[in-house]
Amino acid sequence: MAGDKERTHSKGLSLVTIPYKEGQGAGRILVYCRDCWTEMAELVAEVIPMEMVSPGVLLDLYRTGKTTSDPFSACELLFGRAEPELVREAQVLISRNGR
Repeated sequence: MAGDKERTHSKGLSLVTIPYKEGQGAGRILVYCRDCWTEMAELVAEVIPMEMVSPGVLLDLYRTGKTTSDPFSACELLFGRAEPELVREAQVLISRNGR
């Protein structure tokens, strides 16, 4: 039941990444509504509808260097809580990418 409420609440929202520096691939993870991210399209690197976001998708963003956002904060923002194993996996990926 709670999951249904969260899914309804996140409808129309997307995970976006905005590079920390122009031309740099890695960016911070944020959640924007469609109007907001389209208005800022020139700054946005990645857009993933929230209904498609999963722990695997998040780890792929770290694995491919698309983000270096703090994993604890990113997990709380996207999933409502920071799963310790997911945070650890993301931290390892950041370290491998030479943050």
